[in-house]
Amino acid sequence: MPERSHENRSIDGAEVSAIAALNRGIELEEAQDAPSAALAYQDSVELGRLSQSGPGLEAGAQAAFNLASAPVETEDTARILVAYRDSVELGRLSERNVGREAGAAAAFNLGLMLEETQDVEGALQAYRDSVALGRLSETGAGWEAGAKAAFGLALMLGETSDVEGAFQAYEDSVELGKLSETAEGYEVRSMATYNMKMLREQFEGK
Repeated sequence: MPERSHENRSIDGAEVSAIAALNRGIELEEAQDAPSAALAYQDSVELGRLSQSGPGLEAGAQAAFNLASAPVETEDTARILVAYRDSVELGRLSERNVGREAGAAAAFNLGLMLEETQDVEGALQAYRDSVALGRLSETGAGWEAGAKAAFGLALMLGETSDVEGAFQAYEDSVELGKLSETAEGYEVRSMATYNMKMLREQFEGK
């Protein structure tokens, strides 16, 4: 049997280590050791990227999302934005359902943060990323994140008078909310349905 190359062994090692670091971070966070958990999550992100494998990238995407959400003594907005962007990137590259789910949730949160800082283009792109990753995730949580992001996207597009884009985003929100089969997904679906009806009446009344 041919011996595997050093490069392949390194990639396999990075994948296993990325998953282990993610699990270690979760355990440390549950033990309320936030600083150590953050270090473990950061290790998982770096190792996941290095692994270039679906499972490794997926672990890194989950770790990046957890890193952004991890409690710290002082909120570091720049660190959180970087972590969410890492989760989106690694989730997309993983081409795996849970990785995409993490990326979709991260992109939605990223969109909210960028919208608050008046970064309109950045927020629009983040919401679009969440919709795309949420749709591909084929998970309830991923679809739910995508539904929320589509709703946020529709609101923003409506404010820019992009009526056609807003209609499409509301339709995406309705579809993904229904697919999610979650309480929050159904709630945002109902809001999107109502807003779409109001927008249609407003547009037809002009």
